Amino acid sequence: MQTNEATFSRGKTDSNRQETVNAERPPSDSPLPDLERPPGQKFDDALKEISSKNPAEEQEIPDQLDEVLIVTLPARRWEVEPGNTIALPVTILNNSHQKLSVRVHVEGWLDEGWMDEPYVQTSLEPGERSALELILSPPRHHSVEDSVEAGDYPLAVVVRSPEEPLRLVRLGFTLRVLPVKRLALQIGRATTPATWWRRTLNFPLRLSNQGNCPITVHLEGRTATPVGSVHFPGGETFTLRPGQSCRAPLRFTVHRLPWIGLHSRELPVTVRAFSEEGAMLAQTHRTVEVRPILGMWQLAAMAALATMAAASALLLIIVGVLLMRYTTVPPQRSVAQEPAPAIIVVTLNQPVAPVADSHASSSAHLDDAPRLLPDPSAPLVLPDQVTAPGSGGPVRSIRMSPTNASAPQSNGTMTYAQMFQTIAAQYDLDWRMLAAQAYVESGFDSLALSNAGAMGLMQVLPTTWREWAPTVGASDPFDSYSNVQVAAVYLDYLRTQLARQGRPEKEWMLVAYHWGIDNLSAFLAEGGDWQTLPELHRRYAEDILRIARTLP
Repeated sequence: MQTNEATFSRGKTDSNRQETVNAERPPSDSPLPDLERPPGQKFDDALKEISSKNPAEEQEIPDQLDEVLIVTLPARRWEVEPGNTIALPVTILNNSHQKLSVRVHVEGWLDEGWMDEPYVQTSLEPGERSALELILSPPRHHSVEDSVEAGDYPLAVVVRSPEEPLRLVRLGFTLRVLPVKRLALQIGRATTPATWWRRTLNFPLRLSNQGNCPITVHLEGRTATPVGSVHFPGGETFTLRPGQSCRAPLRFTVHRLPWIGLHSRELPVTVRAFSEEGAMLAQTHRTVEVRPILGMWQLAAMAALATMAAASALLLIIVGVLLMRYTTVPPQRSVAQEPAPAIIVVTLNQPVAPVADSHASSSAHLDDAPRLLPDPSAPLVLPDQVTAPGSGGPVRSIRMSPTNASAPQSNGTMTYAQMFQTIAAQYDLDWRMLAAQAYVESGFDSLALSNAGAMGLMQVLPTTWREWAPTVGASDPFDSYSNVQVAAVYLDYLRTQLARQGRPEKEWMLVAYHWGIDNLSAFLAEGGDWQTLPELHRRYAEDILRIARTLP
């Protein structure tokens, strides 16, 4: 195997230690000392010298030496980058009168996938010295779950001999896995182009740390100035742990639009991410459609209006000339004007318009309203199927309704955890937060109904159901999957609206679900903050997030 791919640096080496021990060892063709008697003073001094040059603070795993198997390592600290290979040279001396078979391997915090061969074996004649290599290859995967985290790993080279089972040599060393900084950056699409009446566009920007160490990211947006500018309302600096993702709103403002054009203009927008050291981690591009003030349709409409106006003016001139030539003015006679006929207005009896729901404009939930108990004959969920968060009890299963077209149709049955995970993945939400919210709202009762009309697991109001159920194709509010899916798409909408106001956190999204987006927006517009928020709504969000953290 090639070892030149390894990138490592040696710390404090034991070269002097190796030279001291080797100086006291006889060559392979010279007679060995009699090992039936205690070793000589020189050998004891060599062992003391090796032990004295190996303080405990240099490696976490202590050394264990032997007078028959003499093992040396050229260095005790090694560095390697994930994806590369490092070769550990291990030198073994058989200081006995018999032929020995030795087996070398590495112990410690070590994944088996790091080594192609977990053991290296060889045979040594009396007095023979052999050099072996242990190949370590920490992998570098694309997924964060399989990557090797950066840091120091205490390991040890262990040498045993089947002929001498009581002989054991252990040499500790430290393997440092170097950090790999890798960031995924992606800009979403804008739903509408930039026009003269809509000059500011908002884009979703997603950041994901795919490296093996925490990174601090600084965002920088560029576009063709002075045509437009890029801003980050949620901030330009983010710190991400390995595997963590986040969303950062990106706002693009057009300062100068083209006046006349037959086609829209594509304006490039570039976002770059830099590390604390100033190195560029990622870069992504997006084109923004910018429409001119007078486009093709406006020019065509103006041309058509001008043509019609010219034709009408010409026609009026011709008609006027003809009238002046062929008509005579009749003598005027006084004609008595007849009185205008009376106008009779009949008012029909119109039906009274239904009274709108007082909670339709703002609130998605009334927590303090008493609930109506369902019909005792209705098929309620069995008590042994309900599991409270963190209780570790039996898992609750649900059966999907055939009217729910978006639910999985594999076998028609899934657990609550699977349902929350599936729906949360569709809208980039935390499934534990959805499960905790269902527990707070209804106690996992899919048939729950309040006096205000809030329905199902997530206590969705009828007005919210009528607005968002067609979006996900749901028809039964008491179907568990449909009810949670409508609540999830409504939470995604609340998160987008609050992100535009600079409030992308989960707490504000839950408060908007509980209090209503209109009430919360008015509260924030008046200068309100989290400390001055009414305790009822603040405690609602805090309880959900606290319960979510207890879920396994």
